[in-house]
Amino acid sequence: MGDVLVILKIYPEGIDEIELVEKGVKGITAGEVKEVKREPIAFGMELIKAGIAIPDKEEGRMEKLEEALKALPGVKEVEVEGMTLL
Repeated sequence: MGDVLVILKIYPEGIDEIELVEKGVKGITAGEVKEVKREPIAFGMELIKAGIAIPDKEEGRMEKLEEALKALPGVKEVEVEGMTLL
């Protein structure tokens, strides 16, 4: 059984929540966090871009990851940008 690296864009509710969201993503337990970085989007706003590894054969794992990220304080939206096998 292998792993899938999921690339996600996580949008904070506002400028002030970026630190809170970044810490929350780094501490997520629904997958193995490989990379977390900030990317500017517009006029001082930033989003969190994260690479998180999850097992590829486990049913419902992607939904659990998205739900865990959406449940973090300060998260407005979660978008899957891409996936690749590890």
